Amino acid sequence: MNDTNMLEITGLSHGFAARPLWTIDQLQWSGQDMVHLRGDNGSGKTTLLRILAGLDMPSQGRVRWRLEQAWLAPPCPGRVIYLHQSPYMFDTSVFDNLGLAARWHGLARSDAQQQARRMLAWCGLEKQGRQRARSLSGGERLRLALARAWLLKPRVLLLDEPTANLDALAIAEVDALVADLSRLGCAVLLSAHHTSLLTDRCRRRWQLVDGILQESVLVASRESERVLR
Repeated sequence: MNDTNMLEITGLSHGFAARPLWTIDQLQWSGQDMVHLRGDNGSGKTTLLRILAGLDMPSQGRVRWRLEQAWLAPPCPGRVIYLHQSPYMFDTSVFDNLGLAARWHGLARSDAQQQARRMLAWCGLEKQGRQRARSLSGGERLRLALARAWLLKPRVLLLDEPTANLDALAIAEVDALVADLSRLGCAVLLSAHHTSLLTDRCRRRWQLVDGILQESVLVASRESERVLR
């Protein structure tokens, strides 16, 4: 294993043995470059993200994350977090959604409330603090979900179609938060069917085509590509 990598995949496949959805023999990621996972509908993008998070099991193969000093197999609670395009909201206020996450992270009540207030300011939802979280718009929900996830100080965020069904302003707001997380050292892998401000930040691209993952890396003004069979 290469200790400069954060993620290593070996012999990974999912689907029926005779006809897998996709197969990845070898894949490494250092976590330093944001990754844009691409592919047509039904190509298996969500399935791959969920397997990387440990929410689903692959048909065969191995996934390992190096998050501290040791290699770990998913799931890695609080360290590798998967966010769906329509993230789940607890049936309470925006502020309490953050406070609950902070309490589950082990913070005392007063510290949890202080952290929740900081996260509200960070994601720009201070005015909506007492609003029911489930009444937020799609973009506001995603910003709250990012803040709630960041309370856990994850090393990796797996974002599943984060800009789907968002208007230009909402995409710009989400883009600013994700860029901030990346600068703070969080590794970001996102799937997106269409390009946006967010995908433009990604220097590494993985594309699922006919069950094969093609990897390309932007190097200055040119792009190099290899196929991972």
